[in-house]
Amino acid sequence: MIWEQRVCIIIMITNLVERGRRKCDMYWPKEGAEAYGIIQVKMVQEVTMATYTVRTFAIKNLKVKKKQAAERTVYQYHYTNWPDHGVPDHPLPVLSFVAKSSAANPPTAGPMIVHCSAGVGRTGTYIVLDAMLKQLHERQSVNVYGFLRHIRQQRNYLVQTEEQYIFIHDALLEAIESGHGGTEVGVSQLCRYVQGLQTAPSNDRSQDEKSWSLLERQFKLVTVFKAKDFNVVSAVKPCNKGKNRSLNLIPIESHRVHITPKPGTDGSDYINATFLQGFNKLREYITTQHPLMETIADFWQMVWDHNAQTVVVLSVVNEKEYPQFWPDSDEEQDYGSFKVKPCAESTQQATEDGPKAAVSAGGFTSRGFILQSTQDDYELGCRLVHCPGWPQGCSPLAKVFDLVRAVHSWHSEYQNGPIVVIDRYGGTDAATFCCLAALYKQIEHEKCVDVYLYAKLYHMRRPGIWKTQDDFLFLYRALESLLASEETSTTNGHVNSNGHAIKIEEVPAKLESPD
Repeated sequence: MIWEQRVCIIIMITNLVERGRRKCDMYWPKEGAEAYGIIQVKMVQEVTMATYTVRTFAIKNLKVKKKQAAERTVYQYHYTNWPDHGVPDHPLPVLSFVAKSSAANPPTAGPMIVHCSAGVGRTGTYIVLDAMLKQLHERQSVNVYGFLRHIRQQRNYLVQTEEQYIFIHDALLEAIESGHGGTEVGVSQLCRYVQGLQTAPSNDRSQDEKSWSLLERQFKLVTVFKAKDFNVVSAVKPCNKGKNRSLNLIPIESHRVHITPKPGTDGSDYINATFLQGFNKLREYITTQHPLMETIADFWQMVWDHNAQTVVVLSVVNEKEYPQFWPDSDEEQDYGSFKVKPCAESTQQATEDGPKAAVSAGGFTSRGFILQSTQDDYELGCRLVHCPGWPQGCSPLAKVFDLVRAVHSWHSEYQNGPIVVIDRYGGTDAATFCCLAALYKQIEHEKCVDVYLYAKLYHMRRPGIWKTQDDFLFLYRALESLLASEETSTTNGHVNSNGHAIKIEEVPAKLESPD
């Protein structure tokens, strides 16, 4: 079918196994080439992102002898975070997926193939969203009911549940509010885009929303979600309230980090920490507050439980409010099932002053630790990077990415666990680091940024992290400064010390900037 219909894009919206049941067979080779009848499929490339994976196949009709006509390229866009019979927790990643996958289909290609498990619920939701987004762009109107009624005459039960039907409307509302053209900005357009952020469409500075600048409108939409008590039920339990430095920054229940509970102790699985999405993984980062004296054991339990081998500390250590929570070079800390001790590699690091447990570089300090099981021979290596005063002390602004690059470089050796990021309250600084780290990867892989998407998703998981418009604007300013510095490096014929120059002039525009 793919060969005969000249299909170029396959949309897959199911996992192979869901809730212990097989939903779809793997119809492509994991590596190399495999023949399915007269069609040979070769795996060319697989790129995994937080919510979806893109696979590139080279397919060949073994009966066609002409070399030019014998092989074609097919791309599979596989959305991996859409539950069967349910809906994703937020429409923004879905809107981004629909836009990118639909735009990838060349005008000369055949129809896209869309499938889930049964080919009705999630499949129908994707088709309706794609069609309505295009209609919205062309006619500035939508007709969800009419279009769904029309396509149901061609295939029964498309959009299977009321929840999916509601999700379509929520997604379209998000698309309308955030802008019909999407919120991604190509790197070649970012400078103009940032310049237009604070420009109001008229001289009228009344309270009318039409007179707001793009920055004001985006910030209002990013922070519109207000947590209810049922969203933070664990954080506000009497037994857990004392574990929070501030009740204004507590984790949403569905995204909080769980730790191993102590039998018979209510609330012992709670720590004030939140999973945040990165570019490559749904749980790429954990943001948390600086541990209290009484929660230091919980912190290391979290590191142990979740195999977190990189910890970034942005808070300033002082004995009264923000105590040192790691052992000195000549001691170890015992937490029952495991011990934390400085690793030999770090303590043997030679400097001009002799061996030291800490190695300083570029304004931050790196320490190595070993978490060693007391019950077997299992060990977990952990690197702690301390950079107090980040990002306020970074000048020029592009220097904020020195820490991002260093952490990514260290963490690349440990792909399994999340990166833990700490500031005083698990708030703005930690969220800024995670956001810029994700956007830095997006620039490298996609040559565009979606500040709005990450900022809003982070607020949904940890309300209160963005306090002012300046916090939100800082993300754009930092990216603008990064691209300006990289452009200068490329223009001068060299790359920076980290080898990350971006050739901006070669990147096509993806979104028109506001005038």
